[in-house]
Amino acid sequence: MTNRNLLLLSNGYGEDSFAAILLEKFIQLSKIRQLPCHFFIFPLVGEGAQFLKFLSQFPDQISLVSPLRSLPNGGVYLGSAFQKGIRLFDDCVRGIIPNGGYLLRQLGKIKERIDAVVGIGDFIPPLMNSLFLRKKMYMVACAHTSLLKRNDHRFERLGRLTSSLFRRDCYRVYTRDRLTEDWFHQLKIPATYLGFLGPDMCKSDGSRRKIVILPGSRNDWKENLQFCIQALEEMRLNLLSEYKLHIVFSPGRSYQEICSFVSPGLETQPFRLSWSRGDYFQHLFQSILVVGFAGTALEQAAFLGIPSIEPWRLDALQANRDFIENRQKLLLREALIPGGNSPSQLAQIFEDTLLNLPVCQQSAEEFSQRVWEGRSDGGKAIAEDIFDTLNW
Repeated sequence: MTNRNLLLLSNGYGEDSFAAILLEKFIQLSKIRQLPCHFFIFPLVGEGAQFLKFLSQFPDQISLVSPLRSLPNGGVYLGSAFQKGIRLFDDCVRGIIPNGGYLLRQLGKIKERIDAVVGIGDFIPPLMNSLFLRKKMYMVACAHTSLLKRNDHRFERLGRLTSSLFRRDCYRVYTRDRLTEDWFHQLKIPATYLGFLGPDMCKSDGSRRKIVILPGSRNDWKENLQFCIQALEEMRLNLLSEYKLHIVFSPGRSYQEICSFVSPGLETQPFRLSWSRGDYFQHLFQSILVVGFAGTALEQAAFLGIPSIEPWRLDALQANRDFIENRQKLLLREALIPGGNSPSQLAQIFEDTLLNLPVCQQSAEEFSQRVWEGRSDGGKAIAEDIFDTLNW
């Protein structure tokens, strides 16, 4: 039987998380259908840490081609025009330009072997496919949703270039919710909603007592974690004693750098605080609340009906005021509790949330049902649709 080859192009840290879920479903489906498949993974921003566990488990089925350098600002440009310009320039000089030639050379080596391309993110994957590969293109549009729109402008939060690429160069565009599918249909984009690309939904049994703390995946994770620890220090210990506090670090952080930073401080805290790395879903399924500086991780929590508190810092790479006001508040609505911009504000909001947790949980669960319609296992549905349309 002829070997099938699929290329996954992911253009962001959060997109890597979505791509990892989809990759797992692809591997499972190839086993069920007894298809000899090989998956080429090209993370375009990060170093592909989300995929390392699959690479170790299925070395004959996966090829991971990471950029030579990770982008220092993670490809996220928020805040003032000056901040955006400086960070974009920094990423270009220290990441995009050095990486560009290398990635194109690697794509050239496998071009003739590729049967189809799956993009996860925004306009970058279909643009690369249109310019350099010209293969059948499937797009997971996880960066775009009608939830982010403030008015009825057709191309708001999408743009004409992205709309054109989705319409002309993609065989199928998988949306993250039903309303976005309807919006894309109005733009003649071949869109379909098969479920949110997230973990399987599961109803809380009422026994969960874990609070997950997220310092984020970008280079300011240390400052973010210190912010959260200072807030915890200002909270009433009797409120915290009822819960298990657990930090989950990005898989892109090494154990050595985590240990050297957190071990001396955590041992002296009056509250219990454990930590782990790269196992967010495992702890999310056991949690009743998520607190921290993150993007995609909070979307995954909202999908499961778990409320989140997200503070912001003025100089944060991602979780700054622009990100909270113009993305997170719109994207997560009732599932998000803005956490303020100082440890003291976060401490007060944290306490208020714990005192009113049942109400916050109900709001998050209602938001999830309204937006995602209880459509669980979207990754499996997307994988099956791609394989079916490829006649695999």
